[in-house]
Amino acid sequence: MNILIVDDEPINVLLLESLLKSKYETASAENGLDAYNKIIESPPDIVLLDILMPYMDGFETLEKIKTNKNLANIIVIMITAKVEKDDVKKAMLLGADDYIKKPIDATELYTKIDIHTRLKNSQDRIMEYQVYANIHESMISAQRIQQSLLPDKQHFSRIFPNSFILFKPRDMIGGDLYFVSQKLNKKFISVCDSTGHGVPAAMISILVYMELSWIVNKSNITEPLQVANNLKAELLSHLGQSSDTYASSNGLDAIFCEFDEQNHILKFVGAGRPIVILRKGVNSIEINGQQVNSIMNKNDYFLFYIRGDFITLDLESVLGTLSNHEIQLLKDDVVYFFSDGITDQFGGAEEKKFSKKKLMELLMESQGKSLKSQKLILYKELDKWTQNHEQTDDIVVIGIQFF
Repeated sequence: MNILIVDDEPINVLLLESLLKSKYETASAENGLDAYNKIIESPPDIVLLDILMPYMDGFETLEKIKTNKNLANIIVIMITAKVEKDDVKKAMLLGADDYIKKPIDATELYTKIDIHTRLKNSQDRIMEYQVYANIHESMISAQRIQQSLLPDKQHFSRIFPNSFILFKPRDMIGGDLYFVSQKLNKKFISVCDSTGHGVPAAMISILVYMELSWIVNKSNITEPLQVANNLKAELLSHLGQSSDTYASSNGLDAIFCEFDEQNHILKFVGAGRPIVILRKGVNSIEINGQQVNSIMNKNDYFLFYIRGDFITLDLESVLGTLSNHEIQLLKDDVVYFFSDGITDQFGGAEEKKFSKKKLMELLMESQGKSLKSQKLILYKELDKWTQNHEQTDDIVVIGIQFF
């Protein structure tokens, strides 16, 4: 992997070389003109390009690289203190693949070089996803796109004031996502986990989010079973056309829930995922008109584990149907949604999975505390469990007290 560092400040060049020399072969240029001549002579894999330079600035250099058909595929990452929106927009319009702010953070530098290398190697496969045609250029900046799609804290809190979100992608981007919306007295939430993690899973998650937004916000559908079936149909429509076995074998585990504020009924559909409900003082819960007892209890708190269907929204299989659960909630009930990333995380002294049992015990022990405190307890326990182990999958855990 050859990286060309372009900066007119020698100290910046030395810093970048010291960070990169153990992993990559590096060369340097002190201005855009010198850089362009070196690129023509021996094209590098990646160019780390400053903006403010003599003779030929970074914008002009970037434009010359990207308009030369022989050089256009070179990854160009802008490294600069000029981070005003207009400058970033101009760089992206000229074809920059990403940008890093000064002062340089080593972790961000390594991660962005790695992700853009993998994105470049996956370019042919990415082209098969025609649904992304209108945002293909921006897919290289997939992390920023995914983050902008997820509901921000303010929006989430407006719909669910008493709640928490623990969201930890394994990589910079991942396949777990959550979606929320409100239509009059109906509140909708979905938590989804795309097959795998990293860039491929993130691409599927972006498609899922776009389709959920259309189904719920544009078509005004919040009934969970209808949302789930419509989503599967759209995924089949977009990805089922591909001859790529990777694309056609992707699946989605998902939770779809609608809360009726007037009747306090939670409708739940689970495609391969359960939900957990904690209730104080009452050892039963009404589901589809039937009383169901808890599976755990402690200090007058009762835990209800409500299974979804053993069906993934698989893009190949058309077998199996999803079922709807109508759950009568009581005041102060807390509903927990989670992907398998937390329960499948390896760690601990015996290097085992965190497990559903451990998660449920932890939720039980945290009852009586605020949801904000519960999030902190989960985060600390997960961090302690993981220790020196790598995170194995994307993680999302959401807790909501609906009323």
